Amino acid sequence: MGKSKAGGGGGGGGSALPVLTLEQFADSLIGAGGRQPLGAGVAGTKGNKAGAKGGGNGNSKGGGAPGNEDATNNLNLEVAIDVARWEANSRVHLLRFKSAAAQRDAMARPSIFLEDIALYGTVVDHIPSGQRGGVANYSGHNMRAEDLARFINCLRTEKPAGSRETQAEAALVSALITSGVLRTEKGGAIVAAPNKPVVAAVAGSSNAREVRDALLHEAMHMIFYTNDVFAEMCYVFWDDHATVEERAAWVDFLRDLQYNVEDRELVVNELQAYMVTERQLFGDSGGGGGGG
Repeated sequence: MGKSKAGGGGGGGGSALPVLTLEQFADSLIGAGGRQPLGAGVAGTKGNKAGAKGGGNGNSKGGGAPGNEDATNNLNLEVAIDVARWEANSRVHLLRFKSAAAQRDAMARPSIFLEDIALYGTVVDHIPSGQRGGVANYSGHNMRAEDLARFINCLRTEKPAGSRETQAEAALVSALITSGVLRTEKGGAIVAAPNKPVVAAVAGSSNAREVRDALLHEAMHMIFYTNDVFAEMCYVFWDDHATVEERAAWVDFLRDLQYNVEDRELVVNELQAYMVTERQLFGDSGGGGGGG
């Protein structure tokens, strides 16, 4: 983590990215807005040279075993990803996918790797379905770029052939390399840009309230990742002000949602995001966007 400073896009193609307010980004996710271009920052389309170079196919410097070239060479508009920067914080990158299914295909396995109660640190072959899907099923996802890079490197090490990047995951890596969020080292490893960027994604919907609630939830995670002072205040509340009973109730709540409750940062980060954004936390509620 580190306190955000103005400017600095992390290098690469990041300087060409559109800069949006949360309201503008939300509008782009609602109904017909999803069919309108954000501007610059579209990656993962067929014939995108930067995408093919950075997407991790069998011919790239960072690729695994040959034979999986189709993971990036056959990218099409269905897995294209728009990337924008949040106007309030240049380290925050907002991702827009063509569909909720495309977002799940790209973000579910990294989220499981980073947050799942039983599969934390595991590169799964298949995304669990139904309630067991847990963090994979939420309409919003968030993570540090360095943690996403950790997942990709682990994926390429553990599964160099067969079950390597899906087409959607390859498009995600390609888009973030093109945008300057990720980089490929000489040895082939994927690393985050030096300014420690973070990423958030929210699925598009015709339900404006759902989209805005989910985006606000993910934005709070972005603040937690990039503002040390705010994050420390959250830890102080958790350690010094929440009662034993309150902490136990919160841990039980997250456990039911399939979060890894052994990860203290995850527990505190979800606490602040839910408490700031949810209208009614326990019980049936029209509020909240199913954020991760």
